[in-house]
Amino acid sequence: MTDETSKLEDQQGSLQHEQEANPRLESRVFFFFCNMVVLAGVLNVLINIYQYHYLAQKDPTAIISNLFLVAVGLVFSKVGNSMKRPEILGAVLVVVATTLIAINWPTNQGSQGTLPLWFAPLILFTASMIRGRLLAGVALYLFVVLVGTVGTEALDPQLIQNYVSAEAQLFDKGMVLVVSSAICFVLTFFITIAYRDERDRAVQLAIKNRENEVLLGAALTETGQLRSLLPLCAWCRKIENPDGHWSDLESYLSIQQSTDVTHGMCPDCEKTQGVD
Repeated sequence: MTDETSKLEDQQGSLQHEQEANPRLESRVFFFFCNMVVLAGVLNVLINIYQYHYLAQKDPTAIISNLFLVAVGLVFSKVGNSMKRPEILGAVLVVVATTLIAINWPTNQGSQGTLPLWFAPLILFTASMIRGRLLAGVALYLFVVLVGTVGTEALDPQLIQNYVSAEAQLFDKGMVLVVSSAICFVLTFFITIAYRDERDRAVQLAIKNRENEVLLGAALTETGQLRSLLPLCAWCRKIENPDGHWSDLESYLSIQQSTDVTHGMCPDCEKTQGVD
C-alpha cells in the first residue's frame, strides 16, 4: 500500500507542478498582447517621426499617444506577472488603446486614415483574451467608440484634418496595414499553437487522472483487505483491539461489532460432555 500511495502522491505533485508551469491560455494571450502593444507603439512612433521630418506630416499627438501606449504596455506586463488572472489588465489595456484611437481620430483623417486598421487586432485580442461579462463590456465599448467616431465624422467633417500630401497618406496607411496584418497573423498563429498545446495537456491530464483513479482503487482495496484481517492470539485465542489491547472474543464482539453474545452448547459438545 505504501508503494501505491507514494506513486499516487508523486503523480499528483507532478500534475500540480505542470499546471503551475503552464499558465492559462488567456494569460498567455495577455502577455503576448502586451508585447504586441509595445512593438506596435514603437513602430508607430518611428513611422510618425519619419513623416514628421521627411513628409511634413506633423502630428505630435500621435507620437505622444504611442509613447504613452508603450509605457502602459510595459507597466501592465510587469504588473501582470504578480496576478493570478492578468487578462483583467488586458481588458483595461484594450480600453486604453481604443480611447487613444478616439482621441487621435480627427488628426489622422478619420476613417480615411490608419486608425480603423487597428480595430481588427484589437477585436482579435479581445475575443481571445477576455471572457464572460467583461468581454461583453469591452466589446460594447469598442462598438460605441467605432460608431461614435464614424458618426461624429459624418456629422461634422470639418473636424477631420487631412494628410498634407497623398504621399504621406500612402506611406502611413501602407506601413500600418503591414504592421496590423502581421500582428493579426502572428496572433492567429500563436493562439492556434497555444490551443493545441492546451488540448494536448488536457488529454494527458485526463489520462493521468484515470491512472490515479486506478491507483487509488488499488490502494483502497488493499486497505480493505488489511482491515479484514483479524489479529488472533494462537495460544489464548484473544483478539487485538484497534487500540492495541487484547480482549477475549465476547468482549471484542461486544465492543467492536456492537454484538451481544449469548452462551449455548453445540451438538458436538453435547456429545463429548455427555449432556442429554
